[in-house]
Amino acid sequence: MDIQQQIKDLLPEDVDFGISVEHVESGEHFDINGDAIFPTASVFKVPVMVEVFKQARQGFFALNDRLELKSKYKTLTTGVLLTLQDGLMPTIRDLMMLMTIVSDNTATTMLMDKVGAEKITRTMHDLGLNSMSIVITVHEMFLHAFSIPDRPNISVEELQELAQTVEMDYNSLTFSRGPENDVSSANDMTRLMSMIQRNEIVDPDASQEMIDIMRNQQYTNRIPRYLPWRCTANKTGTMRGLRNDSGIITCSPKSHIAYSVFSFDPTPLRQMDRRIREERTLAIEKIFGEIGLVLFTEYSDLQ
Repeated sequence: MDIQQQIKDLLPEDVDFGISVEHVESGEHFDINGDAIFPTASVFKVPVMVEVFKQARQGFFALNDRLELKSKYKTLTTGVLLTLQDGLMPTIRDLMMLMTIVSDNTATTMLMDKVGAEKITRTMHDLGLNSMSIVITVHEMFLHAFSIPDRPNISVEELQELAQTVEMDYNSLTFSRGPENDVSSANDMTRLMSMIQRNEIVDPDASQEMIDIMRNQQYTNRIPRYLPWRCTANKTGTMRGLRNDSGIITCSPKSHIAYSVFSFDPTPLRQMDRRIREERTLAIEKIFGEIGLVLFTEYSDLQ
């Protein structure tokens, strides 16, 4: 049985998947629904990181410059900056690390404010990744998901309270597959990861630092789930019903896989029914883990 069929056999019929895989050294590629557009959720933070490195190399700022944490940047739900006092001065490099390895949404908003969302999208298109659109922050994702896009200045405390009672709207912009949302095809996100592994993004040192950052990923329950420790450099993305993972697997020193697995589960995940949310997430994350194991097993023999 070929590897593509092995992966197809893992996929449930009631979940929408977009999968793209490239063996970097040989160029071998396959995909399943790879050109379909999906909301990226937090996987869009990799293009943000690329733009930060690009502008730093152009001399607009240094990665060791410091940005001030302010209440206006604080964003639900992941990360640690949300819980810290205003006035903290992390470096831009620190913010990239937080944005990536604990998916800190506040750090992401600070970096997007620094570099400009429109420039992120332009850089992706300049790279030929034309399905990518990076236009809204995670804070804006929550506003649309909870049907309050006209309240951009809502406090974090109010938003937290709202999130306990209001169901996310799968028909909102947050779940749109159009360029008005943060979206990409699995194929384009995999191409970006492959270019990073080949040291083609910004410059070799920047590409290697991006890999080093992603290798410190703390969310390892998807593609890396059953793989050796730290053999994967990746970024996950999650929003109600959306579970994504994109990255680079090191199978051996001479064998690397760039991959993207995007998914949307239309199952109603009620806010007050945590059991169904956790059970659906676990079931799908185990599928991701099996996909990772198939890829690692197949390509570890390549030298």
